[in-house]
Amino acid sequence: MRLGKLARSTPFRLAALYVALFLVSLSGGNIVAYNMVATYLYERLDTHVMERYREIQSAYEARGVEGAAAMIGSHGPAINGQETLYLLRGIEGEFLAGNFRVPSVPPGFSTFTGENEGGSSTNYRLYRGTLGEEQLVVGVSYDDTNRLRRIALVSFGWATAIVLGTGLGGGALLAFRTRRRIAILSETMKLVGAGQLQTRLPVSAREDDLDVLAVEVNVALEQLETSVAAMKQVTTDIAHDLKTPISRLYITLEEAIDQAGTDAEAKTRLETALGEVLQISSTFEAMLRISQIEAGARRGCFGPVRLDQLLEEMLEIHQPIAEEAGKQLSLLPRRGVPRIEILGDQDLLRQMCANLIANAIRHTQQGAKIGLTCGHEQGWPFIIVADNGPGIPEAERAKVFKRFYRLEKSRTTEGTGLGLSLVKAVADLHGAHIVLTERSPGLAVRVVFPKCQQV
Repeated sequence: MRLGKLARSTPFRLAALYVALFLVSLSGGNIVAYNMVATYLYERLDTHVMERYREIQSAYEARGVEGAAAMIGSHGPAINGQETLYLLRGIEGEFLAGNFRVPSVPPGFSTFTGENEGGSSTNYRLYRGTLGEEQLVVGVSYDDTNRLRRIALVSFGWATAIVLGTGLGGGALLAFRTRRRIAILSETMKLVGAGQLQTRLPVSAREDDLDVLAVEVNVALEQLETSVAAMKQVTTDIAHDLKTPISRLYITLEEAIDQAGTDAEAKTRLETALGEVLQISSTFEAMLRISQIEAGARRGCFGPVRLDQLLEEMLEIHQPIAEEAGKQLSLLPRRGVPRIEILGDQDLLRQMCANLIANAIRHTQQGAKIGLTCGHEQGWPFIIVADNGPGIPEAERAKVFKRFYRLEKSRTTEGTGLGLSLVKAVADLHGAHIVLTERSPGLAVRVVFPKCQQV
């Protein structure tokens, strides 16, 4: 299954939509949570700065400038590590105590970037206040706060990525499984469309929507199969029931012709009636034959069939008939290897080719050329019957394989309208498909057999 098709599937699109909606909600929640975490961290940092400031302020209130300077000096580890900054200035701005010097610091809270003992830059949160007439600046590094903020941001990003990946992956898996089930249902329905009405859609134990639909379709297929079987049975029964009286009528007419003697008019009428009876008999024979083929009764007769030899035999039989009708029938150069063999029923394939050739002879003009060929392309065996006659209009091509359908609505030409129906039935029995191609002028009928039938 290609990615493009998977992305266009309904389950994947629904999954993507729900993932997108969830991501929007998750992103909104993450933004709110991130702002709350960042606000809390910076408030805690300001509180920590003020705690250090009040320690020095308490020492100043107790012992004056000396007490404040002593307290700043007692914070030796913090001063040496440059995690906390202290600056105590006198009335004239002179340096009294601390571990950093800057020209000016605005009153209240501010930020400052300086270098620690390792030479790398460090960010500080500063607070400047007054101790009597002196000025005190206290700063605390907020690099850890920034790291915590970045950790929270990365965590939210990873959570979003995991949700996105899991959602799309789950959607792709769901789409793949659903499309695989739909593909199975589609292949089954193709078999039904090919005439195998006994086929049923598979139903799983999940009892989901597809299973409910499959059950309903199976019920409809069962009813359709019953109806079609009943119609076929009626057709077969009628053909069987009429076969005997038609045969008797044929014999009676033959006897009447023999007894007509010299009465030319009576003899002509009887011969006309005999021809009509032959036409009726041919129609019923074709109907019975099509019913037998569609029932699959001839599958047991399958064996190796050489398509090239079959067409040579057809040429030998039908070439004199074509010449008598003023047409030219010939073999065209074969495509591919000389030997083309499939698995099939030779008698039925012979009948199929005979019908196609007879159709071409009947429906082409005087002097028309009819060509026969076979071959295979990419392992697909085929036979072609082509002519340079009037062809078949594109709008009519899907209809010509229906029973009793004829392009000539007046029905003045010979034929039962069942020739191409029999061709279709034989092709379906062999798993082949028929392609009608315009030749400008003329028509090419290609019967393509499945790869698996090539032997």
